[in-house]
Amino acid sequence: MSTMRMPASLRRRSTAARRGGARLALAVCAGLLLLAVAGCDNDPAAPKPQSEWTVSLEPQYTNRAVWGLSATHFFVTSERGTVSRYRDGQWTSWQFEYFQNLRDVWGTAGDAVMVVGESGLSLRFDGKDWTALYPGTTRDLYGVWGTAWDNIYAVGQDGVMARFDGANWATLDSGTEATLYDVWGTAADDIFAVGRDGVIMHFDGTAWTPMDSGTTEALDAVWGTSGHDVWAVGSLGTIVHYDGSAWQVESTDVVDRLWSVRGLPGKEPVAVGANGVLLTRSDGAWTSQTAAGGRYLYGLWDDGDSSLLLVGYNGLVMRLTDPVWETLNEGRTHWLTGIWAADCRTTVAVGKSGTVLLDLGDGWLDISPQLPDVDWAAVWGTSADDFFVVGTRGLIVRYQTGRPWTIWELVSGADLESVWGTASDDIFAVGEDGNIVHFDGYVWERMESGTSYPLLSVHGRNAYDVFAVGQGGTILHFDGVVWSASPSGVTGPLEAVWCRPNDETVVVGEAGLSLHSADDGTGHMTWESRGSGAAFPLFGATGDADGNVYAAGTNGLVMKYAGDGWEIMPTGHHDQFDAIAGNNCGQLYCAGYWGVILKYSK
Repeated sequence: MSTMRMPASLRRRSTAARRGGARLALAVCAGLLLLAVAGCDNDPAAPKPQSEWTVSLEPQYTNRAVWGLSATHFFVTSERGTVSRYRDGQWTSWQFEYFQNLRDVWGTAGDAVMVVGESGLSLRFDGKDWTALYPGTTRDLYGVWGTAWDNIYAVGQDGVMARFDGANWATLDSGTEATLYDVWGTAADDIFAVGRDGVIMHFDGTAWTPMDSGTTEALDAVWGTSGHDVWAVGSLGTIVHYDGSAWQVESTDVVDRLWSVRGLPGKEPVAVGANGVLLTRSDGAWTSQTAAGGRYLYGLWDDGDSSLLLVGYNGLVMRLTDPVWETLNEGRTHWLTGIWAADCRTTVAVGKSGTVLLDLGDGWLDISPQLPDVDWAAVWGTSADDFFVVGTRGLIVRYQTGRPWTIWELVSGADLESVWGTASDDIFAVGEDGNIVHFDGYVWERMESGTSYPLLSVHGRNAYDVFAVGQGGTILHFDGVVWSASPSGVTGPLEAVWCRPNDETVVVGEAGLSLHSADDGTGHMTWESRGSGAAFPLFGATGDADGNVYAAGTNGLVMKYAGDGWEIMPTGHHDQFDAIAGNNCGQLYCAGYWGVILKYSK
């Protein structure tokens, strides 16, 4: 597979074909866009690279809108420049540089789809490839809708409005400078646009004129069944209805922002919004309930028959075919914070919402212990059959194959941020308020750290040479008896520490900070700031038996230190990595935002 780049530097990464929410690699042509569509070329095969990054677990970005041809063939737009298509049980995804959030989608057929987003991004799908079109503005576009492929409207920031005639976009005078969030209509001469401060503009085929909405709250979505039955929803639970003569405010019992409104034929509409709020209407009154576990709900679409589609936070896609909601896709967690490679086959990742994922070489399994209201921070173990996970509220859990989870909770309730040890009876965990606890195989005991700064990372060479680092430039060293401070010379947060086999210790932190231990000639340890050459924060560190140190951080950054300076290992990704781990087969794993896991293999 070869990748061709067009002048606009828009890139498609076809990310997956997945059934039942499980994503599998899908090889497709990767070339796109702008002046012409490029397919896979027929150049002679290049030598296979010696190493490469691959996606081990796909990120699940927040979905903002959905439009389709049927309940089994539809498109979803997401943040971070991602579009996904669901067709007959399979998902296909594309991601576009420069990763602007995509806000809305509309079309007339499977080969005639239009997507709009931030910075004036407009993308057209012809059934095979996506093409970027200039809409006449670089302002953010939030809504798109049309009566036909040659009559599509897009609205957005500061009242910007554009019309697509089937070939090109042209900007229009919307009649307002208020930001417009959505557009919908019944015909070419009956179109409504809604937005900030309760603004509603109406197009009668000749001009856009303002309407009295009866509210000053922002209106985020508009939809109806006809020109005399139109609904708009927005901030603070606002719902307004148009009966063909005037808009009237309807009472609700919520103050959550409502992002979308929709209904099935012959049935009352529903509205969805922040914190999983779902409003249903019966006998003129709205009743609220919480859906999807409280996730933010952003988009609705109906198939005009019996099914309603809902999309939202962290990859959520649900389909309602009365009376059952079916989950078609959702992220396991929006943030992975720790990863550990037990061996060449087994890897464990942990994160927010109590997520613990296990990969035995054939895909990630959710093995999370059923503990409420916990966010895991780190994982470490002695083997694939025995590992420890630490997190908020001082929770520590131990996984042993064939046994129930063992659970401890610190009396102090202090959050724990990192865990490491030399054996199953010699383990250190560090965290909030300078807490350090030690496990001797039977019990956890508190150790005196001498600091109240939060400690973020712990690592060592053996039981008599252990380091912990954290906020306020804190570096502590344990000699087997006591912990003592080692002045770092910096005051910013130190995020991760790794001990090289040759007695050099490496610490990384904010703005690419890199500290290296040295002997001042009198037997005392000092720290030299050498700099990684990167301006982004580094959050995780790992190493290998050869003494190489690897660090990962913001914007997909991964760097390697071999003793004579840092070098960047380009990943081709731009999500934040909070953790990195390596195994004895030369493989690296990075984990971070939106549940992404990348794998590097030599």
